[in-house]
Amino acid sequence: MQGSTSNQGMFWSQARELFEQIVSWLDSDRICGLEHSQIESKLLENGYELLRPLLQTKIF
Repeated sequence: MQGSTSNQGMFWSQARELFEQIVSWLDSDRICGLEHSQIESKLLENGYELLRPLLQTKIF
């Protein structure tokens, strides 16, 4: 069971890192000048990447 706990910690760490990257991107000047649809598209893409390790914490 120890391996499962270790994997969960890894996936939680990955999810936290991805979340922080999304927040940082939204708070940066890099989104200035982007259309609403472009920001939404990137959030959707990054959101799916964030959901993957969250789901994996429950699978593994």
